[in-house]
Amino acid sequence: MKPFLLAAAAFFSAGFATGACADTIKASEPQSVLDYFTAIGAPANLTEDNVGDPLIEIQYYGTKFAVFFYGCREAKNCDSLQMFSGYTADTKITLEALNAWNAEQRYGRVYQAEDGRKLLEYDIYTGNAGVSSDDFDEMFDIWTELVKSFEDALS
Repeated sequence: MKPFLLAAAAFFSAGFATGACADTIKASEPQSVLDYFTAIGAPANLTEDNVGDPLIEIQYYGTKFAVFFYGCREAKNCDSLQMFSGYTADTKITLEALNAWNAEQRYGRVYQAEDGRKLLEYDIYTGNAGVSSDDFDEMFDIWTELVKSFEDALS
């Protein structure tokens, strides 16, 4: 996954993602989220999760992650998103190191599932009005930094 991190860092530092699309990003409009990822060149697929809420699966610089939609009413009118990435049980990190990583983070969190997988999450509230694509760029940059930081902790 390290090539993802280097490429993502170069991508954002070069300013290619800034203003990728001029539209407002809204959890209530899953297509707007999908369009954002398409605009920045991240292959993404809009589908639904196991309860029928929207779900976007993304392949970005060799890394797969998901965007879950929350606060939905009957699988519509969602008000928030969650960036999610899972790591296999084979990744070695102590619970103390997981706790230390969490203590240093402002936005993201990681935990170990019962089966040993490590799960990284980052929540975004868009509300009814949504967020600008410029602000979403910043949020996505935070997400890529969280991924880099956690993967560094796994090394």
